[in-house]
Amino acid sequence: MPIALCMLFAGCASPPIGRTRDAQLLYDADQSRRNIVSVEKAGPFYEQVVTAGGGKRTSYRPLFYTKIESEDENAVQKEILWPVYSSTQRDDSLTWRFLLWFGYDKDITQTGDYSRTWLFPLWFSGTTKEGERYAALFPLYGTVRDIYVDRFHFVLFPIWMESARGTHSSWSVLWPIISKTSGEKMNGFRVFPFYGEMDYQNTDKTRFVLWPFWTSGKYTGRNPGDSWMLFPVVGRVNRASESSWLIIPPFFNVSHGRGKLDYYRKINCPWPFVQIHDGKNSHKRYFWPIYTHRYDDAGDFSNRTILWPFFNFRTANRAAFSEKSRSLFFFYADSDVKRDLDGDGVYETHIEAYNRFWPLYSYQTDPDNKYYRFPDLNFSKRTGPADRNFLGMFTLYTLGSSEENKRVDHELLWGFFRRGYGENYSRLSLWPFYNYDSDAGDRKWSILGGLLGREGDSENSRWRWLWFFGGKNREGGT
Repeated sequence: MPIALCMLFAGCASPPIGRTRDAQLLYDADQSRRNIVSVEKAGPFYEQVVTAGGGKRTSYRPLFYTKIESEDENAVQKEILWPVYSSTQRDDSLTWRFLLWFGYDKDITQTGDYSRTWLFPLWFSGTTKEGERYAALFPLYGTVRDIYVDRFHFVLFPIWMESARGTHSSWSVLWPIISKTSGEKMNGFRVFPFYGEMDYQNTDKTRFVLWPFWTSGKYTGRNPGDSWMLFPVVGRVNRASESSWLIIPPFFNVSHGRGKLDYYRKINCPWPFVQIHDGKNSHKRYFWPIYTHRYDDAGDFSNRTILWPFFNFRTANRAAFSEKSRSLFFFYADSDVKRDLDGDGVYETHIEAYNRFWPLYSYQTDPDNKYYRFPDLNFSKRTGPADRNFLGMFTLYTLGSSEENKRVDHELLWGFFRRGYGENYSRLSLWPFYNYDSDAGDRKWSILGGLLGREGDSENSRWRWLWFFGGKNREGGT
């Protein structure tokens, strides 16, 4: 490696308490970032993040290459010329994408296992979980499996097409015009858009005439009744569990439940501007765009908007976590995550707080750390590949502090200037001219990245000169 590049890497080590956003591989189960022990930078073009457990992320910017390795070494994620290529390997399974070319292999150490290679929408090939192989060149000829249906076969699509799903199968000529479906649960045909009908287990039957102008259904199964719609004028649903009228569908609709669903109510007047929906435990009140509110009876979920899309307020409780957030369009956002450790329903343990005013700054804290970024071009606190491959280049100043070891670190212009201080800790660097670092009695300083320097403690020290040469350890004072 050239001398200048060695100097660059050696002279731009960021503070270990910096809280760098990253992919899920660098997060733990309670949504907190792993403890980051070191960050190496080379201007805006290179960054390497290492966690206490051994997880690592290496990025060459802009958009060139990123590699993320999980702490247990069982997962590796790569991004090359993002968003052109990305891949994720977990144990022996591999998922990858190159533009519109997608691939998956359940076990790369075996042949004939479950896999697929699709160049959407032209080429489809793979092996199903049952070991059946398939291939298709769209729209000429082929068979595709495990894509919406169990089996999809075509010849000069849309001239001829067959599909199978569960116990029923269909064929089409000049899809979607002529089609026939048969099986244990469904039987029907259509000549679209003139006429079509479908019979479900000889209990429910639907049909259309000159679709979409006339559709109807008769139901004799578990939820008997009938329905019809003369589009776009009027429609009616009259079943054992529901009664509904539609006027100029879908704009005006009044529905209410019956029997076991008597709690259900829906009013659209007109959709989508006024929507009033009541379910068993959930509710919706939309007076869009002035005011909207979705919530549940338990208080575990609430989402309000005022003057959409400007003001948004959201609360979500699930899996022992509670998150409250607010936002003003895409300019301002804040959130607070707490955890219920003892299961009493009270979220008393602070996990993470986040505040952003785009594009000026972001501020994120957890119980032990605080981290500021100026500016921050991300639109959310976890943006993944956009941040690590491109947007992170434009952050000019960071401030990190740690409550655990009482340290504060400032970094300006990707590490060209750094200043840190705390208990038994001091750091000052103006790359490439001067670097000084003192931590728990160990001191080191250098000029021009190693032209002249010294390192050691009060009892042992060592001189360094011309980057590659150094004297023997010397006992005594510094």
